Order: sequence, then C-alpha cells, then structure tokens
Amino acid sequence: MEYLMRNLKEHALRHVITLLMDFHSNNSSGEILEVMVLKKQYIHFADSLILNSIPSVIDIITFIVYFLHFINAYIGLIIIDVIIIYI
Repeated sequence: MEYLMRNLKEHALRHVITLLMDFHSNNSSGEILEVMVLKKQYIHFADSLILNSIPSVIDIITFIVYFLHFINAYIGLIIIDVIIIYI
C-alpha cells in the first residue's frame, strides 16, 4: 500500500511538472492538490472494500449455505433474517 501511494504521488508530480504553462496559469494549485487527495481517498476506499468487506460477505454466504443445506432450512432462514436486520 505504501509503495502504491508513493508511486501515485511521484506519477502525479511528474505529470503536473510536464504540463504546459497555460494549464498552470488557468488553474489553481489547490485544485490539483484536491484531485490528489480524492485519489488517495479512493484508493483507501477500494483497499478497505477489497480487504475487509468481500471476505466478510464470503463468510456470511458460506455460513448461510451451510445452514440451509446441512442443518435446517428454517434455521438458515432465521439466520438470513437476523443478518439482514443487522445490516
């Protein structure tokens, strides 16, 4: 994650430096920094979604399938209801 953020910052800085002077005279540097902050927030959101949410959803689905198939369908439906209410 640290390597990705450093690489993104270096790439963005190289891009900003190579832009024409017209861009720098028409746009403020605050807009450029705002875009970089938004990209950083997007990367953190995607990282948390991939590393936290998806494994949890897989665990829940596995749990539901196990109860529906091996234990009892009624208990599985009750667990599905409780998970939906919790979410």
